[in-house]
Amino acid sequence: MKILLIHSEDDPEKGPWANLPWDQIVDLGLGGVGSYARWTRHFHCPVTTLDSLRTGFDDLRRVRDVLSLGCGRLIDKHGLDWWEIMSILLHGEVETLILLQRFVQRLSSGDEVHVSRPGLQASLLQGLLPKHVSVFPLRRPAQKGSLGHYVRVSNKLSAPQLVEVFWDKYDAGYQLRGRLARKRSPSKRPVVLLPTAYVNVSRTGVAYANTFPEEDFLLVTTRRSGWVEDPPKNVAVAWLSSYASVRDRGEEIAEIESRWRSLSNELGGAAEFEILNRLGYLDSFPRRFRRGLEVRDAWRNVLDTEPVQAVLCADDSNPYTRIPLLLAQARGLVNIACHHGALDGRYVFKRNYGDVIWAKGKMEEDYLVRRCGVPQEKVEIGAPALPACGNGLEESNRQTFRPYLLFISEAFDVTGGRAEQFYRDILPPLADLALASGRELIVKLHPGESQRERAGMMARILSAEQKGATRMVSGALTEDLLAKAWFGITILSTVAMECAIRGIPCFLCQWLETWPYGYVEQFIRYGVGIGLDAPREIEKIPRYLSEHAVRSDVRGNCWRPAAPSRLRELVAASQKPCIAAVS
Repeated sequence: MKILLIHSEDDPEKGPWANLPWDQIVDLGLGGVGSYARWTRHFHCPVTTLDSLRTGFDDLRRVRDVLSLGCGRLIDKHGLDWWEIMSILLHGEVETLILLQRFVQRLSSGDEVHVSRPGLQASLLQGLLPKHVSVFPLRRPAQKGSLGHYVRVSNKLSAPQLVEVFWDKYDAGYQLRGRLARKRSPSKRPVVLLPTAYVNVSRTGVAYANTFPEEDFLLVTTRRSGWVEDPPKNVAVAWLSSYASVRDRGEEIAEIESRWRSLSNELGGAAEFEILNRLGYLDSFPRRFRRGLEVRDAWRNVLDTEPVQAVLCADDSNPYTRIPLLLAQARGLVNIACHHGALDGRYVFKRNYGDVIWAKGKMEEDYLVRRCGVPQEKVEIGAPALPACGNGLEESNRQTFRPYLLFISEAFDVTGGRAEQFYRDILPPLADLALASGRELIVKLHPGESQRERAGMMARILSAEQKGATRMVSGALTEDLLAKAWFGITILSTVAMECAIRGIPCFLCQWLETWPYGYVEQFIRYGVGIGLDAPREIEKIPRYLSEHAVRSDVRGNCWRPAAPSRLRELVAASQKPCIAAVS
């Protein structure tokens, strides 16, 4: 067989492979129903996806077993395990390698394997099948650092996003920004530290601050995207760079790197690490460790100078916002983990160090315990308080005319989704439904999406009449949009839960799910979303809405706010003095 593996940034119908005969095409990304049907007709062969080889949570547990091999060897003088902190950044490569190993096992001796471009999958396949994998050269320069690469990146990112990419690349440890940042005066009252790097994490932290108005909070952001312009009165906001210090870490860095060389040699005994190491995918870890130590010291300065009594981390999968949670544990401070989205499947393979994990409701609690294996005693239901206007809709209100069909878009490209193909499956039937019902289709963009790029896609996909019934919006999801939504529709988004707690039906395009963590399955299990299996089901939505009521238990399953006294109880139970630690 002659097999083509097509990268998510390539089109099978455009390129040097387009007119060649193939016996099978394997999409390394994920496309839409329409695109796969068209490719099958064009090439007269079956089209599948690499993701179709997944075996559910067994793959994720294998990732956990692989990553855990290096734990306990790179522990610094403050008790932080640098392999455990940074190895989570490798989970995507390990997941991909596991799938490619399964793909290779299904090949016959005479099969030819071709990959549409160089990259992660091509390199890993060449590591698995030396001299038996052909890779098409890139048609234009796209290597990192080339002009073409930066032009294409700039087309997908806004100016503020490009600035953040620059700082992340060239000043990740704040050695430059630390010199420039204005130092803030320490808080005068005990505070709960809210580490953040992104806007959604900051919103979650602010929501908890509103839940506990008697407590003071300090939100410290590692990046501009986490900054909050108008925080509540009990929230102070600061840059982590303002706490950074320039110091000589040469001896500690040399020690970590020496132990890393020994560890990487030992890890070579595992097949996955041997391949990743041979292909250079572990080469970046010394640099990550160096930057991590710089970030660690900035967080240490926060804890040394501020009267932190607890750390509430809404993103402990991010190494740089995970660090203060670990430092808090080492200092005996209350440390609470939660997640800024609906669910976090990475709890399958990351270690939990929090005193408690706050789940927003029964759905998340069940997911953490039953699916991810988190000990029941570590999980407690305690969501932020809902805003006054988000307390659900009465049945009579749902019968009033609501003028919007609300499609929640996502940064599909990040996980290998073919965004334009997704739009081709979803937007035309939604626009037709908007026209037929006298409503407007609202396409709500994710903060990580480029409005210009998505607008170009919509212009290519929709007819003039369909475009007239469609509007694209960016920024925060407002209560006004939700209040006017006839229904929500998405592939996978926390907005499905926001709709559910307001009594708004939300449909999930589950044939396009790109995440391997079973999120859509869990949403449907608890009535948070209604699954759609194909684009043709979109036109049946009005009939579904007329025949089915929103489940009465959905809101309680999604969201149960913490008691206003709960945070104070946790702090009091720790019996630790609320003063800044001294190193």
